[in-house]
Amino acid sequence: MDGLFSRPHRARTTAVAGTFVLVAFAGLALSTAMPVAVQELGGLSLYALAFGGFLAASIVGTVVGGGHADRHGPGPALFAGLLCFAAGTLLAGTAGAMPPFLLGRCVQGLGGGAVTVALYVVVGRAYPASLRPRMFSLITACWILPSMLGPPVAGAVTERLSWRWVFHAIAVLSVVAMVVLVRPLRKVGPPEGASEGASVGEAGSGRVRAAVTVAVGAGLIGYAGSARGWQTLPLAALGLTLLAVSLRPLLPPGTLRARRGLPSLVLLRGVAAAAYFTVESFIPLMLVNERDLSPTAAGMSLTGAALSWAGAAWLQGRPRLPVTRERVVLIGALVHFCAAALTIAGVLRALPAATAAVGLVVAGFGMGLLLPGVGVLTLDRSAPDRQGANSAALQLADNLCSVLLVGACGAAFNAAHTRAGHDAGAFALVFAVAATVAGGACLLAGRVTAVTTSDPRAEEKEHAPL
Repeated sequence: MDGLFSRPHRARTTAVAGTFVLVAFAGLALSTAMPVAVQELGGLSLYALAFGGFLAASIVGTVVGGGHADRHGPGPALFAGLLCFAAGTLLAGTAGAMPPFLLGRCVQGLGGGAVTVALYVVVGRAYPASLRPRMFSLITACWILPSMLGPPVAGAVTERLSWRWVFHAIAVLSVVAMVVLVRPLRKVGPPEGASEGASVGEAGSGRVRAAVTVAVGAGLIGYAGSARGWQTLPLAALGLTLLAVSLRPLLPPGTLRARRGLPSLVLLRGVAAAAYFTVESFIPLMLVNERDLSPTAAGMSLTGAALSWAGAAWLQGRPRLPVTRERVVLIGALVHFCAAALTIAGVLRALPAATAAVGLVVAGFGMGLLLPGVGVLTLDRSAPDRQGANSAALQLADNLCSVLLVGACGAAFNAAHTRAGHDAGAFALVFAVAATVAGGACLLAGRVTAVTTSDPRAEEKEHAPL
């Protein structure tokens, strides 16, 4: 059997891996520089919105990129996504106030969403099912070097030069990746028989409108969570209304009811990612503001989490697992929940600051088991001409649930924030909410068993609306 780096797959595997190295380095480096950036721009109360805006815009990027990849292949979506990500990073890095900084983060998210879903389509369309678990292991391994270099390098640059240099460097690397890595991926075309008719275009435009509406709703909720005062409640209510009327067409039928199989996989991805991303977003801020660590030291918690994530992903990618992939996903969810609970104790000054960092590292191990398994199961259960749409649904659930939870935790943090600067209680509240959500992911992990069939379309037909 051909391997990932055999002649038929070598160039493509190298291109995918190189792009994910960039994605990993950008995410870790920007997260390390973010606390200093928002403080310098006077936007500490909008810290959660800096992440939430990125995720909300990613919703549109995933839907547009996924639909385009299903019809035209993933190459053009990847090229456009990298260009958009570079432009947003440059805009955020040159911002002199929080509004343009937040706009840049949104443009970043638009491009990042398209890049991620395009790469998922490459894995599903260019590799046989037997190689997909190993490909997801390689993708996760792409985080190892960035996790070792990204936080310390970004922390050192932030301390000695400026956080802006971190953003500028990421923008340059994005352009380099666009030039060097896109060409091999353009050879992966659309599936045979992909429709180009008007009906597909109309359906695609309808999904884009729904995605924009959902992103606006998520953005309103994120802003309401970041701002202070009861006057933001109408904005949150409007945001929830927009989600209610536009979300359903973008997800597999039955997702919001946690129907067994593919719908539960999509919902599990969102709930688990939201809990982890919330913890990951607030731990560097807590270590810097509450435990008086430097950005470099705080960023090392991200390094440890990425390494443990990569190790777990390597384990789940072994050719002969002793348990079913569904069971691996459940184990990952349980580990993730226990680790999220541990971060609550890390807020206590009676315990070393490393306690919270250890919680994040263990949570990364759980996610390394859970997320690749969810990705493999989703691609295996998707018809070739639905891999883009279902991959977009995964990313949509990931981003939307993260926006909602980060926004809610931002509101809780602002409500519990003290003017004296001692926010142990506020951070503990955030981590307690994240741990509760992680517990919900454990329940969903028990519902991912699919309908027994050899036809990849059968499960989607099983869950089609009556």
